[in-house]
Amino acid sequence: MGGMSPAALIDRIGDWPRRWRYGLLTLVALAFFLPGLFSIPPVDRDESRFAQATKQMLETGDLVDIRFQDQARHKKPAGIYWLQAAAVSLTGEREAIWAYRLPSLVSAVAAVLLTAAIGGMLFGPGVGFTAGAIMAAAVLLNVEARTAKTDAALLAFTLAALALMVRVIQGRARAVLSAYGFWATLGAGFLVKGPILFLPVAGLALAESWRRRGLGWIGRLRTLTGVLLFAAVGAPWFIAIGMATDGSFFAESIGKDMLAKVAGGQESHGAPPGLYLALAPLTFWPFSLLGLLALPWIWRSRRRGEVLLLLGWALLTWIVFALTPTKLAHYVLPAYPALAILAAAALADADPAGPRWWRWTAFGLWSLITLALALAMPVMGIEIGLSFGVAWLAGVLLFAALHAGYRLAVGGATARHLVGLGLLAMVFSGAVFGRFIPSLEPAFVAPRLVEALPARAGCERPWLASAGFTEPSLVFLTETRTVLGSGAEAADHLAAHPRCGVAAVEARQRDAFLDRLGTTGHKVVAMETVAGFNYARGRPVAITIYVSEGPQ
Repeated sequence: MGGMSPAALIDRIGDWPRRWRYGLLTLVALAFFLPGLFSIPPVDRDESRFAQATKQMLETGDLVDIRFQDQARHKKPAGIYWLQAAAVSLTGEREAIWAYRLPSLVSAVAAVLLTAAIGGMLFGPGVGFTAGAIMAAAVLLNVEARTAKTDAALLAFTLAALALMVRVIQGRARAVLSAYGFWATLGAGFLVKGPILFLPVAGLALAESWRRRGLGWIGRLRTLTGVLLFAAVGAPWFIAIGMATDGSFFAESIGKDMLAKVAGGQESHGAPPGLYLALAPLTFWPFSLLGLLALPWIWRSRRRGEVLLLLGWALLTWIVFALTPTKLAHYVLPAYPALAILAAAALADADPAGPRWWRWTAFGLWSLITLALALAMPVMGIEIGLSFGVAWLAGVLLFAALHAGYRLAVGGATARHLVGLGLLAMVFSGAVFGRFIPSLEPAFVAPRLVEALPARAGCERPWLASAGFTEPSLVFLTETRTVLGSGAEAADHLAAHPRCGVAAVEARQRDAFLDRLGTTGHKVVAMETVAGFNYARGRPVAITIYVSEGPQ
């Protein structure tokens, strides 16, 4: 690449054959997303709830009424459970969490490719490829690619709908098929997470209407027949769940989930409107730097049609979630592909540079995040006893990234600095997700607790009751009938099942457990104690395993 500029590299990539571009992007995405997919244990709480509910779907054969143990899962539609069930059935790995993560992995790769497709339609294939690579590196998408829940799949369906919508807007070949594909994709995405995917679509539609000073273009989407197609995709399951639950699904999903999040901070996830802006330099790292540097170019180009479409898509999504009291980092993920395309387009411009003071400001903000990560890795490694090499390797990689970021921000950047930053981010991602996180054994209590469960003579497998540690990962790693409750409930479990019963009692529930045992006349034997940190509750735990001594 020699002294080639980033803009010249992007232009040259645009001349590559399409199969090369998309093949290379697929490999890049997999290089980012695969480390840790198989080795990170089930994560609490959302991932383990989704995976266990899917496991129960496979156990019962009920594809309509989704449950976690005996609790109804009426917050989201069934689409993600169907995708996970299909992946588990294909692999035959019902007990392995990685099988439940496969839909998220495939969806994240698809999101990278669809970002490239949309960017290519708007600004050319070189920009599209660069935008896809930016998304592959983004920390937030890397997290979701390894997590067995809805958000990566939602992003893929959203981007597929947007890509088809852009084809219709641009009047490309087979626009009628694209229009009907758009509505069918919306219906499928609605079955994954409900109406959330309408936000980017509505933002892009509003921007196009503003650009054309009217709504006449919407007719090309075949709206009347398209809405019927949308309804036909989702209606069968919604009718079935309404009948199976006497309408309680809709009361739960709309009234207690969606509207509750709008009305106030749900499940202790309330936060002020500026949270997503504060998190963006980290969740969009490492190319959040390019996003910051692109802001002056975006402002100058705001009247350009392609830029206006992307701004409508990103801003409506961002503003709605910023104003919603309940906030989680992944809520704004559907806005990130639009930002990635804008950042790539700015970089490809022959004269993208903003004021020097802004370039220094952008680098300063980005470098604070990078330095914090670089210093945190060795410190955390020392705290948890991780091998010296992995923690310090991650820190060194981040310090090297600072140099590439400096050249990109302040001047004198070549294509090598752009590619180098991406490669450093790839190796860093592999070190963090592939080695560092799986080594956080104190945080993954459930796997160690399951390993410590004693075998019971005459029992195919012990029947566990857990008191004080009631995380869903424990159910996923054991069985659906596992009892999650109080110390008294664990004591009653041992009394009722003296031969096969096992109790795991956290220290805070020990007195209640022993007091209740005193009333039953049973004696217990304390086995192994498992200590760790319950990150879902933010506190240390010490869990002792008990078995019944008598009467038998």
